[in-house]
Amino acid sequence: MTKNTRKSWRIGGVLVIATIIFVYLLNVLGLFEILELKTYDLRFRLRGTDSVEETGIVLVTIDDQSFLSLQTKWPFPRSYFARAIKNLAEAGAALIVLDIEFTEPSNINPSDDHRLSQSIRNFPHVILAGKLVAEYGSHQTVNRYPLKPLPDFIAAGAQWAYANVYLDEDGFIRRYNLFQNLFGRTYFPLVIEALRYLQGISHNAITFESNKNFIVGKFVIPKYQDDTMLINYAGQANHFPTYSFVNILDDYLFALPDTGEDTDIFDIYKESGIFKDKIVLIGASAEELQDNKFTPFFNFEGIKQKMPGVEMHANALYTILNNAYIHPTSSWTVLFVIVILSGLALILSNKLRPVLGLISGAGFIIIYFIICYWLFSRMNLWIPLVYPQVNFGLCYVVNIVNKILVEQREKGRYRKTFQQYVARSVVDSMLNTGELPRFGGERKTLTVLFSDIRAFTTFSEKHPPEIVVQRLTEYLTAMVDVIFKHGGTLDKFVGDEIMALYGAPYYFENHAERACLTALDMVAALRKIQKTWSEQALDYFQIGIGINTGKVIVGNLGSIQLFDYTVIGDEVNLGARLEGANKHYSTTIIISDSTYNEVKDKAIVRELDYVRVKGKKRPVKIYELRGMHSLPSIEKNLIIDVYTSALNHFKQRNWNKALKEFRRVLRYFPSDGPSRVYTLRCLEYLESPPPENWDGVYEFAVK
Repeated sequence: MTKNTRKSWRIGGVLVIATIIFVYLLNVLGLFEILELKTYDLRFRLRGTDSVEETGIVLVTIDDQSFLSLQTKWPFPRSYFARAIKNLAEAGAALIVLDIEFTEPSNINPSDDHRLSQSIRNFPHVILAGKLVAEYGSHQTVNRYPLKPLPDFIAAGAQWAYANVYLDEDGFIRRYNLFQNLFGRTYFPLVIEALRYLQGISHNAITFESNKNFIVGKFVIPKYQDDTMLINYAGQANHFPTYSFVNILDDYLFALPDTGEDTDIFDIYKESGIFKDKIVLIGASAEELQDNKFTPFFNFEGIKQKMPGVEMHANALYTILNNAYIHPTSSWTVLFVIVILSGLALILSNKLRPVLGLISGAGFIIIYFIICYWLFSRMNLWIPLVYPQVNFGLCYVVNIVNKILVEQREKGRYRKTFQQYVARSVVDSMLNTGELPRFGGERKTLTVLFSDIRAFTTFSEKHPPEIVVQRLTEYLTAMVDVIFKHGGTLDKFVGDEIMALYGAPYYFENHAERACLTALDMVAALRKIQKTWSEQALDYFQIGIGINTGKVIVGNLGSIQLFDYTVIGDEVNLGARLEGANKHYSTTIIISDSTYNEVKDKAIVRELDYVRVKGKKRPVKIYELRGMHSLPSIEKNLIIDVYTSALNHFKQRNWNKALKEFRRVLRYFPSDGPSRVYTLRCLEYLESPPPENWDGVYEFAVK
C-alpha cells in the first residue's frame, strides 16, 4: 500500500466517523422519524395479513347499516345497548367490551339507564369505556382527571377503562398505551383491563419489570417506550369477524322499522354459536361518528381505508394474546449496523469507480431492505431502515466528493504544469490514465479524418490577410466543434488542413461511424457558414474530406524534447490521399473500403472507383459518403441506383449502356462529378478499349 493510498484511507476513515456523528445528531433531532415510520408501515403492507379466525375476538360495529335499518340518530337509546348485552350474554359471550362512553345520564329516556344497569347486573362480564381528560387553562396549567361511566353502571358490576389512544406525529396509530398514572393512581386502557378481568386478577397484580416489561398475570408485554407497546396489526379494516350492531338487536322480540329488513338474524347467530366464549368488542365504524383511525394498513392493496377505533383495540388485544409483539432493535445493534454499513461505504468509495460504486451501493441498500423486511415478517423484529441507509449513503457521497476534489486538484496541478508545452490531448490522456507523458506508441485500429479547403491559395491571394485569418478562424472553430461533438481528437492543423482521429486516446468501437457523422456535420456546418457569407456578399469556399480506417501507430510521438499525441502509418497516408481524391471526382466526402465495412449497415454510399494511390501497391475500393440515415427519393434513385447500374455496366465493359445510364444521371444532376468522370472514361474506352486483362483499377499519378 503506497503512502498516498494509506493517506486516502485515513482521511476516508475520519470522514466516516464525522458523518456517523453528524447523522446521529440528525437522528436525535427526529429528522428521520416520520420517514422511518412510513417504512415501518410499508413492512406491514408487504407482509400482508395474519389469520385471526382462532383468536376468539369478535367485533360488533355501529355502522352505516345500523343507522339505515334503525332509522334513528346518534346517540342511540341505551335500551339498544341493554338489549345487545342481553343477547350477546345469551349467545355465550365470555366478555363484552364497549368502546362507547356512558359518562352522562341519557338525555333521550332516563329509564334507559336503568335498563342498561339491569342488563349489566344480569351479565356483569362487561367493560365500559371512559377517558382521561386533560383540560388546558391559562398560564400553561393543565387539569387532568378521569371521566368514568355512570356510577350506577359500575355499581351493577361493570368494569371500566379508558379508551384514550396515542397518535404519532403523522396522525397514525402504531402504539398502544398500557397505563397512565394520575394523582398517585394507575389507570389502564380497555385491552389491559380485559386481560386482567379474563384472568381474574386484581389491579395490584399488574406489575412493572424495570423499564423493560409490563406484566399482566401470565402476559409479559415488552414496552416500546415508557408506557406503550407496538401494535402488531393483523390486517386492514374489517379483518376481524365483524357484525353490524343492528343485527345483534334483531331477534324475534325486536321489530325493525322496516318490516322487510326484520329477519330475526340474531337468532341464527345464537344457534350457530359464533359468539360463544368470544371476547366481543362493540364500537363505532360509521364515518360520521369520527372514530376511524389511520393505521399501517391504511393504503393496503391500493385501497385507502381507515380502521374503526374498536378494531385498533382488537389488534392490540390480538398482539398480546398471540404473543406477537414487535421487537425494536437495541441502540447497540443499530450502532453495530451503522458501523458495518459505514465501513462498506468507505470500501466502495475507495475501491470502485463512482458509477460502479453507486450501483453496488444501491445493491447493498436493496439487500439491507430485504433483510430488514424478512426479519420483520418472520421474527417481528424492527430494524431501522432510514437512519442506517442515510448514514451509508452520506458516508459514500462524502468520500466520493472528497475523492473527486482531490483528483481534480491533482489534475489541475498537472494540467497547469504540462499543458504549457504539450498538446492538451496528451495532458488529458495522462490525467485519465494516471501516467506521465513518455516517448513511444502502440498499434491500434482507428479511424482518421482529413479535411482541406479547396483552392485556398487562390482565396488567400484574393483577400487581405486580416480577412483570410478571420474567415479561417470562423471556419476552423466550427469544424473543431463538430469534431469534439462526436468524440474525435483534434490531431493538428496544417495550414487550412484539419487532421482528426477517432478511437484514441479514448477507444470506442464505433470510431468509424463517429468519423462519418463528423464529416456529414462538417459539411452541414460549412453550408451554414456559406449562407451567412453569401448574405453578406462575401466569397466562400468548399472543402474535401477523406476518411480511412486501419491499423496505425498511435501515441506520444516526436522528439525527446517535445512530443505530440498523434498517429502515423500507411493507413494515415491513405486517409490524406482520399481527401485529395475529392478534387478528381468533384466530391466532398470519400471513405475507404475498410471504413465502409465498419459502417455499411448505416451509411448511404455509392462506389466511386477501384484505385491505386501514389506510393501504394495494393489497390483500394473507395466510396462517396452521401448520408447516414436517408436521402430524397430522386437522389437515391439517380445518384445511387441508376449510377450503380451504370457502374456495373462499366465494369463489364458495356461502354454504351454505361454511357447511357451516366448521361441519365447528368440530365438531372449535371454537376455530378463521378458521372462526368465515367462519361469521359466511357467515351475514351469506346475509342480505345483497355486491354483484355484490364482489372478496372485506376492509377492516381499525383498525391
